[in-house]
Amino acid sequence: MRNRKRILLLLLAVALTLSGCGAAGESLTAVDGLETLGGVQVVSREEGSGTRSAFAELVGFDESADGESADATVDTALVVTDGSAVIAAVEADPSAVGYVSMGSLDALDGAKTLAVDGVEATLGNVKNGSYPLSRPFCLAWSGSLSELEQDFLTYVLGKGQDIVAQSYVTVADSTTFLSGKQSGTITVHGSTSAAPLLEELAEEYMTLNPNATVEVTASDSTTGLNDAMQGRCDFGMASRELKDYEAELLDCEIIARDGIAVIVNDENPLDAVTLEELQGLFTGTIADWNTINTEREN
Repeated sequence: MRNRKRILLLLLAVALTLSGCGAAGESLTAVDGLETLGGVQVVSREEGSGTRSAFAELVGFDESADGESADATVDTALVVTDGSAVIAAVEADPSAVGYVSMGSLDALDGAKTLAVDGVEATLGNVKNGSYPLSRPFCLAWSGSLSELEQDFLTYVLGKGQDIVAQSYVTVADSTTFLSGKQSGTITVHGSTSAAPLLEELAEEYMTLNPNATVEVTASDSTTGLNDAMQGRCDFGMASRELKDYEAELLDCEIIARDGIAVIVNDENPLDAVTLEELQGLFTGTIADWNTINTEREN
């Protein structure tokens, strides 16, 4: 009988321990100090941004009630044109919340990331598939690639993965690379999130092939893909999946995987949110920070 009681007590202790482990998707508790922040200031990327499109799709506010595409970002959002501007806005306002590429997190100084559905925003969690806000970086093109363009793409998907691994998740193993040394200029247009990576890749490629020039111009994913369709650039760079009509008109290679990190000001006491809470924050159904506490207590 005594052994049986010990076993029951041990099982109870294990159950209690597991219940406090913070498993993905479990309910969160109210947070002291959240009530002092007041109204939520959403900081969003601009329309056409791949980061905005991917974030809206992953969080679940990219469709209207009838299933049509309709980004439901709240009208009062502060809209900015790149990740550095999102970071600056969040660092300047304790009530702000925004989202950025994980490749931008080294620039945080006065802001922090939030865990989402119990999973921390790390590249390791993007790689193992547990972090829910993950998206690809793509290079897309129209028609046949020239020998020079194919040489560059071969580099990006091979030796260039060493550079990818420094800030993002690789999509292939690094390989040795011997350039064909073709001459000419390659133009790459699109995503401001993917542009820093492409600039690094371009710089190294040009050392391996000094006969080539690779010009990277940042705008947004949609503009870059449209430019590729219309022949205004050789490659469009996108920080999201291609839409159906884009995939019909363009060929595409995923060159890296990135996570989208949710960031708040350091003065915000919140450390974690659920996807449902993110949807409420960015669509305006949660307009006051203390609403999160109210909903968690109910």
